[in-house]
Amino acid sequence: MKRIMVLNGSSRSHAFTDSLIQSFKAGAESRGHEVTVMELRKMNIHPCIGCLHGGKNPESPCTQSDDMDKIYVQYRKSDIIVLATPLFFWSYSGLLKNAMDRLWALAECHQDVLHGNHKSGALLVAAGGSHPEQLLMHFDYLMTRLDWVNIGNVVLEHTDDLDIHNIAFNTEAFHLGASIR
Repeated sequence: MKRIMVLNGSSRSHAFTDSLIQSFKAGAESRGHEVTVMELRKMNIHPCIGCLHGGKNPESPCTQSDDMDKIYVQYRKSDIIVLATPLFFWSYSGLLKNAMDRLWALAECHQDVLHGNHKSGALLVAAGGSHPEQLLMHFDYLMTRLDWVNIGNVVLEHTDDLDIHNIAFNTEAFHLGASIR
């Protein structure tokens, strides 16, 4: 059984990013994995101040104290980190990018727990239009730099043309979740 943490960077509930997450979660849970979704829109997470003074307290590695402490706890328990985001200006949402920036404090601990550590990552993207290539390239680069196994991505394009009140189950996201061994 794998423990999976999903960082949900969507500011809207019950929309396309959430539907990707729920489909992925159903697939992962069908294989016996445990999935925890961190709803960033409901959390109080301050922006990184770039102080590079984190890591002194491994339980709360950032110099700031806020809801990132909950993410740090879940991160340590997780084998797989899933980044879920709407496509904003061909990149991650601000909510997700903010949390990602704050993860750096884990690299500043006496023992770096951000890089490597047998972690894997996946990306779920809801795009109002198209052209997620820049984000996909960054995600691939991120997986390389973090020394995590890239287990894949799912992009739902042209959500602006879809009915938000009738969002279909995403079989691709389900299969990505179910493919985890």
